[in-house]
Amino acid sequence: MNQPIRSTLPLAMAGEGARVRMIGMSGTQRVAHRLAELGLTTGAAMKVLRDNGGTLLIAVGDTRLALGSSVAHTVLVSLLD
Repeated sequence: MNQPIRSTLPLAMAGEGARVRMIGMSGTQRVAHRLAELGLTTGAAMKVLRDNGGTLLIAVGDTRLALGSSVAHTVLVSLLD
């Protein structure tokens, strides 16, 4: 089932508890490749589990990832309902 999407924003600004879908990234090719290896690809749905202001803990499927603020600002997402 497709879920409606809202505005585009950096993952770092989504907020704790937000469910989002990755729509792209503004970082380097090296960072994009590493994130893809970890399952963060365009279209991936994820949830922000914790945001302590410096590091985000996110869930992508059954995987938990910690992203630093600088990387989280390069991941572009849309909020899901």
